[in-house]
Amino acid sequence: MAIVRRAVNAQLRPQDDFEINLVADFEGVTQHKVAEVEGAMSTGKHHREGQEQEADAVETQALAAAKERRLLELDEALWRYLGSVPPSEAEQAVVDRAPVIGRGEELAEQDRECSAHIEDSDERAVANLGGGAPNRWGKGDAHHSEVMAKKNFSWGTPNSPVKDHPLYPSMCLLAMREVVNTRLFSRVRDSLGLSYDCSFELSMLSRLEAGWYTCTVSSHPSRIREAVSAAKDVLQGVISRPISELEMSSARRTLLRRHETDLQSNEQWISLLSYLQSDAPKDISCVRDIETMLSKLTAADVQNAFLSLLTDRDQIFVSVTTAGPQSYAAGGAASAAAPQGAGATKQLVSLD
Repeated sequence: MAIVRRAVNAQLRPQDDFEINLVADFEGVTQHKVAEVEGAMSTGKHHREGQEQEADAVETQALAAAKERRLLELDEALWRYLGSVPPSEAEQAVVDRAPVIGRGEELAEQDRECSAHIEDSDERAVANLGGGAPNRWGKGDAHHSEVMAKKNFSWGTPNSPVKDHPLYPSMCLLAMREVVNTRLFSRVRDSLGLSYDCSFELSMLSRLEAGWYTCTVSSHPSRIREAVSAAKDVLQGVISRPISELEMSSARRTLLRRHETDLQSNEQWISLLSYLQSDAPKDISCVRDIETMLSKLTAADVQNAFLSLLTDRDQIFVSVTTAGPQSYAAGGAASAAAPQGAGATKQLVSLD
């Protein structure tokens, strides 16, 4: 379109306040209307009721066909453009200095927690809890592997029919994320009323053999410490209260619906095809078997996947950010809400 626009501008004399805009008619509405007007002018006859219904059906089909044809043309043009893009001459990223999972066990409690305060008229607070996790393929760094070896952890869940599939760890982690998210929201927000919102996410890296999970809770500054404590209880409660088949069924439905919706976009297809030619364990079955994998996962598979996270008390890192009166930064209600016996929170910065 830009080429056409420049060509038209080149054939016109320079004029002030004159602009050319090109609009693509992907629906084909304009063409069909023109054809309809031309037909009416040539015949000059009115359609009867039956003929009108038939004409409406033909019009609907014509519009659908025109829309599909234009979308296919657009799709083909985009792929041709992508194929014509030359390779980048920029220096590629170096991944030999990969991030490593922090050894929380070697740190004092106050060094695993940090806080920041912004003096503001609005009172609000957000906390992030995080720890080590494997990447998309179930692999971690040296520290993660060491901890898993002490746990005798293995991705080989007994009696699982899909445990040998390369997609198995990532599907288990995604289902586990949905279950933990549901428990967090139900416990911290709905039952205890300690948080405005809460979420649980996984990094799910593909190339680096390391990863992390993050649990985010937002609350009032006076209750943020209680919300953090409740979130920790939910994370560690997955061990004492194992994941049920009902929770697994709900997570499966959510993931299948999301997958079906995402398949309607080119972005999702490009994401699915990425890393197929890399050294990752990914192959074409990781694109083909997503729905099959989700349908065959069990609660035992997902429960076992949770063990790959570093969720012990001395493995969780916490950051708390508050905004409001200076009293919250100095202690005040926020400190009063902290669990008894906990070490003093290390305040990294206070911003005015």
